[in-house]
Amino acid sequence: MAVATTIALLLRTRRPLTVRFAAMAASVAAYYTGVLGSAIAGDRLALLSARVIAGGFIVVTASIFFDTILGEISGVARRRRRVPFAIAALVVVTGMTPWVREPWVSGPLVALVVLTLALRVRAVLARAARVDSQAERTRLRYLGIGGLVALLASQLDVLAAVGVGAPAIGGIVVAVYLYFISQALLKSRLLDLHELLGKALVFGTLALLLALVYGALNIAIGDRRGLFLSTTMVASSLILILFEPAKAALEEAAARIFFREQLTFARGLRRLVRDLQTVIELPSALNTVLDEIYDSKRATHAGVWLLERDGMSFVLQGHRGPPPAKLLDAKTHPALFAHLLKSQTPVLREAIARRLVEPEKSKEALTGDQPRPAPTTQDEALVRGLDALNADLVVPLRAQGGVAGLLCLRDERLADAFASDEIAALIEVADQLAITIENSRLFGVLRERDRLAALGEMSAGLAHEIRNPLAAIKGAAQELDPKRIGGDDGELMQIIIDEVNRLNVVVTEFLDYARPFRGTFVPMSLNDAVRRTTQLMQHDLADVEMVVELQSDLPDVSGDAERLQQVMINLILNAADAMGRKGRLTITTKTSADLSDLALWSLKGPRMFVEVRIKDEGPGIPTRLLEQIFIPFFTTKARGTGLGLALCQRIIQHHGGAIEVRSIEGHGATFVVRLPALPQKKRDAAG
Repeated sequence: MAVATTIALLLRTRRPLTVRFAAMAASVAAYYTGVLGSAIAGDRLALLSARVIAGGFIVVTASIFFDTILGEISGVARRRRRVPFAIAALVVVTGMTPWVREPWVSGPLVALVVLTLALRVRAVLARAARVDSQAERTRLRYLGIGGLVALLASQLDVLAAVGVGAPAIGGIVVAVYLYFISQALLKSRLLDLHELLGKALVFGTLALLLALVYGALNIAIGDRRGLFLSTTMVASSLILILFEPAKAALEEAAARIFFREQLTFARGLRRLVRDLQTVIELPSALNTVLDEIYDSKRATHAGVWLLERDGMSFVLQGHRGPPPAKLLDAKTHPALFAHLLKSQTPVLREAIARRLVEPEKSKEALTGDQPRPAPTTQDEALVRGLDALNADLVVPLRAQGGVAGLLCLRDERLADAFASDEIAALIEVADQLAITIENSRLFGVLRERDRLAALGEMSAGLAHEIRNPLAAIKGAAQELDPKRIGGDDGELMQIIIDEVNRLNVVVTEFLDYARPFRGTFVPMSLNDAVRRTTQLMQHDLADVEMVVELQSDLPDVSGDAERLQQVMINLILNAADAMGRKGRLTITTKTSADLSDLALWSLKGPRMFVEVRIKDEGPGIPTRLLEQIFIPFFTTKARGTGLGLALCQRIIQHHGGAIEVRSIEGHGATFVVRLPALPQKKRDAAG
């Protein structure tokens, strides 16, 4: 069994820790080969020298392996190993002499080997008592207690060999212990108790099944050795036929016994993946995922965050359990934000805590790679980010080569909440949810396009029917000439003309808003657009002090110059009106703050953004109105149409940008237009 475990592990990986484990397992295999040879020979002293020498090598290889597991790879640890190495050398040398057959020699040697190995196991348990991480402490206890049980069980074999009558189960216990260590190495984590018991049930039952098949056939043939080959082939064929279905049935039974909650959770998640494939509405998809996770009782906290279109932040869309942070961005938690967008892999608090608890033990020491430097404040920053999200596990929602959002979970009842198969199922859910998000957004775009097309078609006909009578009314009023009529009648006639003009503006703006966006996108300079706009408006805003601050090396953008100028004119007029057409108006262009580092992080965004800021000194916008100013037909002006800002927002969104307002009541307002900058190579090509 030890040999099979060693070969199976080495066939998959040959990292340093794996090789050290293989050396220990090979030493154990050599020892039990000697035990088997002694049993076959019927002489307890047979191959005694080989067994003693193998025991010495077990001391050496076990010391090196356990030191590596504990991360003790320094010079101090190597010096501390001198004592067990000296003991091992004494055992090996003595095993090569005839004295080893003397009970007064072999007995103390066995005791010395057992004592040395017991001290190594004690070191593991002592380390478990010192660590702060509950998960790490539990794993080390499993490793230490398992080693202690295997060591004590091996002594039952010694007692059985000297005729005490103890059950010779040491070989089985040691083989099982080695098997589970090998599984832990392959998974880069120690198994928890439920996994241990579940795998023990599967492993033990399959071994028993094999033994029963071969045993029954051997009993059947008795002394008829001529049938040995044929019966062995029959037994092997029978085992091959039964192995896979038996293994599947046993794993299912073990899951029902030991992992009932986890099994139900994983099945629910896989059913959820199928359900999400038929969901289009994003709120419905998010609620379905959160309800399934929370109602399963496998998480006390669950939440979904989605990446904003500008790629600068994740915003909370829904949660179950205590409320987490609503925003994750490069300012609040830069380490976690950058890690998620760059690595696009799940973040597990357990793995980070392991690095923090053992500064000298790197992940590579646990998985067999070369040691890396001790964890820095980066790991501590990741933990702070997880705390803000109420998460022990963060699964990115990956879409189109980037991250569309985050699925965060925590089960505060357990230190090591989620098993490997659960994490795998959660990744499937996250991937499908990311697809649903993209489909929902595409569906929203198509639906909006169809809505605007229908609205535009209806508006064109409606505008035609409205403009014709408006033109007639205006023409008749102008023909009467308010100045010639004079008095109250002339004033009323002028009101008719003014209102007709205003209504015509409303119809024109409504047509612009409802008409599908059509524009010619070319590389252009926002600095040039700002200069042209301010020059154009200087005459109309003669009493407004316009201060223009342009960044000299501002990147170009891809846009429709006429439409962008329309946006700036609208925003400048609004700002001037807010100040009563008097005061100071500041127009600034710049690259977006902190976005040079976000270039590699955003989902599909460019390397940087360009901003145009228009700041006035007016009374500001009341907080209660900030969320309504971009709604069509909402206006605070006595004669406003309520379509200007809505149209501006639509134009900017069609340019792949965003428009936002920042205002403190009584201290003016600042409108910020943010557009994606062209990459350098495109600007060079355009130049």
